Amino acid sequence: MAETPGKPQLLILGAPPRGGNHLLRGLLDHHPQLLLPPDEDYFVRHLSRHPLLRWRGMLSSRAGAPQFFRQLQKDGHLERINAGHGTEVFGTEDSLDLDAYYRHISENHERGSVDSLVRNHVEALAVALGHVEGDGRLRVIFCALQPNNSDLSRVGQLLARNYQVRGIFLVRDPRAHLSSKLVRNPTLNLGRFCQRQNRYWQEIDEFAANCGPALRLRFEDLVTDTEKSMCRVCEFAGIEFLPGVLEYTQGGEASRSNSSFGARTGIDRAVLTRYRDTLAPEKVAYLEKHCLPELFWPGPSAAGAGITQVADTGGPAGRVS
Repeated sequence: MAETPGKPQLLILGAPPRGGNHLLRGLLDHHPQLLLPPDEDYFVRHLSRHPLLRWRGMLSSRAGAPQFFRQLQKDGHLERINAGHGTEVFGTEDSLDLDAYYRHISENHERGSVDSLVRNHVEALAVALGHVEGDGRLRVIFCALQPNNSDLSRVGQLLARNYQVRGIFLVRDPRAHLSSKLVRNPTLNLGRFCQRQNRYWQEIDEFAANCGPALRLRFEDLVTDTEKSMCRVCEFAGIEFLPGVLEYTQGGEASRSNSSFGARTGIDRAVLTRYRDTLAPEKVAYLEKHCLPELFWPGPSAAGAGITQVADTGGPAGRVS
């Protein structure tokens, strides 16, 4: 994808935790037109949440900037990923040139500007992925978005100040999503869970209104009709549809899912209906009463109906079509 004059183009891949983000990332793995990081990014998310961190970054010296950037990546997340020690991904060894990343940070750090911090990180990450000027690959920010922190809105607005952004946001049926999250957090509050599910749906609309075009992509459609869903993803991102986007890989190798219920090779279709065996009927009833009806997957007969695109309106934002 060729860059246009002005702000560079950037694609955001996002979903709430356990929302299916890693499946989409694995299907796009090693696409030759993307600068796709091997795992989730924490820098922009943490910077968007905390004013004190923004001040610390703006006051950092060039010599101290690399350590600040490392701290915001959970004190060495990039290093752990590069060593193959990630908890959610596989096959990431030596996927980033971290010397190039930190060298770019140090050489281009500017004090007094939040926007400079954001641009420096995104561009350093691109360099760490092998970007050279003029190669035309699309920058990607891949991150989990916590609705209780309004991450989608915060991250979107921060990135939109510096890039021409568009976002692909996965939506997962609340019943299956809750079933997955309860494995790791059995005391999860149902009321807050429903509020966050509803808020996330609304944040996608707000992103479209304030930041740029968005594609609301249902996780279940990605599983049941991968080809159709990935055709839409590639079209929206402005990249070529290639056979490789139908295979779930990490680091270019066939990989295992990071399901809460145990890793499997390829796409695990059981994730769609496993909640029927794990959720009590009263919990299902509560979700169906308190979550927006649009969040629920209507079933395979309606596969593809859950993909909603935000159309361009001639400006930086869009609307739900």
